[in-house]
Amino acid sequence: MSDSEEKILLDWVPGTHNYHVRATVMTALSCFYSLSVIVSTVMFVIVARNKRSGLEKRSVKLVVFQAVGCYLAGVNGLVTAALNNWACFGKLWLFNLGLLISLSAMSARAIHLMIVYTVHKLTSELNSRNPLTSQTATGLQDTKQSKDTLKQQDYLAGFRITGLADVLSESVPRLRQARKLEKYKKMLPFITERMLFVYMAAFVLLGVILTFVINATDKQFAMRPVNIICIFYWGFLPVTAIVVVFFFIIFPAVLWRVWRHNDAYGIRNDLIICDTVGIFCMVITLIWVNVLKETQQIWPGMSFIWIYAVFIHMTSIIIPLVNSIQHMRHAEDQEKRQPETEYNFPTTLPSSLNLGRRAAFNKMLDCPIEYQSFRVFAASCFCSELTGFIEDYQLLKARTVLVLKNRGGSSRLSEMIPAMPDTFEMHKIEKTIIADKETTINRIRLSQCIVDSALAVYNDSEDRGLTGFNVSIIDTVLQDGNETFSAYRVDEETEDSEMQFPEALFERIGKLYKEHIDPRSFSSVNASASAVKRITERIESKAYPLTLFDDVKSEVMFMLYSDVYLRYIRR
Repeated sequence: MSDSEEKILLDWVPGTHNYHVRATVMTALSCFYSLSVIVSTVMFVIVARNKRSGLEKRSVKLVVFQAVGCYLAGVNGLVTAALNNWACFGKLWLFNLGLLISLSAMSARAIHLMIVYTVHKLTSELNSRNPLTSQTATGLQDTKQSKDTLKQQDYLAGFRITGLADVLSESVPRLRQARKLEKYKKMLPFITERMLFVYMAAFVLLGVILTFVINATDKQFAMRPVNIICIFYWGFLPVTAIVVVFFFIIFPAVLWRVWRHNDAYGIRNDLIICDTVGIFCMVITLIWVNVLKETQQIWPGMSFIWIYAVFIHMTSIIIPLVNSIQHMRHAEDQEKRQPETEYNFPTTLPSSLNLGRRAAFNKMLDCPIEYQSFRVFAASCFCSELTGFIEDYQLLKARTVLVLKNRGGSSRLSEMIPAMPDTFEMHKIEKTIIADKETTINRIRLSQCIVDSALAVYNDSEDRGLTGFNVSIIDTVLQDGNETFSAYRVDEETEDSEMQFPEALFERIGKLYKEHIDPRSFSSVNASASAVKRITERIESKAYPLTLFDDVKSEVMFMLYSDVYLRYIRR
């Protein structure tokens, strides 16, 4: 055994031909690897600044830190493969810090995306409405109400309650969803970039402390460049134990949670590759280093760590980068081929008129079943705020038409909706639910859930909306006929002023602004600064024209098409 081992060492010791060939090849590969990692990571950061790329929703900073950790681990494997025996403390530092940074960043990304996706999913479900069937639904009970009464009863516009028992039975599950959503929203402050960096820093600090302790207690890993021969055993075992916890406990648990999610941003694939390739490379490395000692002299087992780093970098950086560039080019080509005004085409077009994918996009918006599938996918893309905005815009459109019709006394709205339960009945409903759940339920939340459930009940009816997503509020008012328009003119008593929303809808407009326009809101649509400024100035000056949200709607429709729909059709 000793003779054989000595013979192998003589063939592969520094200065031999075999050693020089291996060192030359691996050094060249190390240079190419370093250059490719740096270039691809920089390109990833640059492309992520483009909103159309979708890369910003992958937590760019965490991905960069993950790439840095993988690079450190990969360089360790390549240098060891080239030189075999080099400074042991260098191997230890690169091994410990590289793996801990990459794995902690990967787990931080997974936890962040899991919670954010759940928030978007629950938000989408709670906002689940079919605006195409909600516009002719209902209106106000009394056609001759004062403005204050109209403002209060406008809360019910756009809904038809077919039965209080059905509505109540539907509202209870929505309350559960609302509580679950609140629970996950409370987690959002703990998954901010700062908190996730603290989480990563804890693992890195642990790795630094362990490494210093090993440097101080084990002569093999002392900080001396002359210590080049070291056994893989206990010096690497503390961090290896942490890696085992990630591979066999943390990642499988997170993967099980995200497995059923629509994986729009690839965290599921990242976890699968990281876990499977990581376990394989770890097992092979341990066997190679500690069992195949003769082969270890020819080709070091540490090189398998580089293979692991390459796979992780490809799945987290290169593949998303290539897909995003292709997506951006495709979106730009579509924008050049067809003007943006195509979004304003009527929803019913002649079959001979082929407008390509944008026509298919408009058609999808008009199909309730297809749109629901699209909504689910949009939530997986963390874009539930976009679908939520256009649905709230549709609801505002419906309420505007209904309020104006009601003022003109020209609608059959009082025949389509029964009276809302009075305060005593509402109190009985609350007591019933409180008795079942033994919790305190906010009356406002309960009434909102009841109204939302009433809309869900109505969505199964045969009625259809007046106009689709592509038609603005002012066009809907004008297209609805002279009755609505005349009612508006009589109410405003002028023919020169800009058409304004009825006062009964001011509260609803303020809610839509706070929820979707205000940049501080979680569900903000991230509209352009100029559009947000115009809307803010109008609201502050108490001016509520019917075109108030039209600019933002155009931007949202384009984002839905370019950021979500083009991915939706290629899923």
